[in-house]
Amino acid sequence: MKKSKQLISPQKQQKLIASFPKFLRLKQKSFAKEFGNSNALIITSVAKAEYPKIVRQTPFFNTPMYDTLIVLASKLAALKKGMKAAGIPTETFVKYNVEQTRSSTRKIPGFIRKLGGKIYLSSFASRYLSKVAKSVSANGWPTRFIKGKKEDDFTMSIETENCQMLAFFESIGEGDIRPYCTFFDFTTAEALGIGLKQVSTLDSGVCKYCFYKKGEVEWPDSIRNILTN
Repeated sequence: MKKSKQLISPQKQQKLIASFPKFLRLKQKSFAKEFGNSNALIITSVAKAEYPKIVRQTPFFNTPMYDTLIVLASKLAALKKGMKAAGIPTETFVKYNVEQTRSSTRKIPGFIRKLGGKIYLSSFASRYLSKVAKSVSANGWPTRFIKGKKEDDFTMSIETENCQMLAFFESIGEGDIRPYCTFFDFTTAEALGIGLKQVSTLDSGVCKYCFYKKGEVEWPDSIRNILTN
């Protein structure tokens, strides 16, 4: 029997809804600078109105790492709806968020980011990520963690099936994020200074990512085209 999807608890939902206006205030200046004052007002007002509905549809995986990611996605989904109301396309939404992450990353000393990258690819982290994969798989997001061996050209690899991030965006009517939904992963790798390549995509049924201690972040063509135009 297929396990029914869990949602964030009502108590957690109320906390997220109560904290969302502060999240919007932190974004207000960047919205005004990027899109103009009138559009900034549309984005924030629509996002604030939409967020309670979105958070009530946000899944819960009982796995802190993935639950933190999906909560962030719920906030960005509200911003996406606000931008759509202002006539701003999905591609601009993606580019804006990547550039915002890059701007925040530049404020962090390089040695700290590199240390974070080393920790993420360490043996200690591998044991933790292996447990995370088992936990999130048991709670509805099939995930496999693979530690690279000497004969492999990657340090570690993560495979996911039935992407629940995309399923979430589709459930709230924002499925057009599909070609770009991996931007979360690539902005994180770039921030940590580690290599990342996606070797299979949603279209294959399995998203597979390979991480490298050395090497570049190889952005998917769909996202790279947005960032360079």
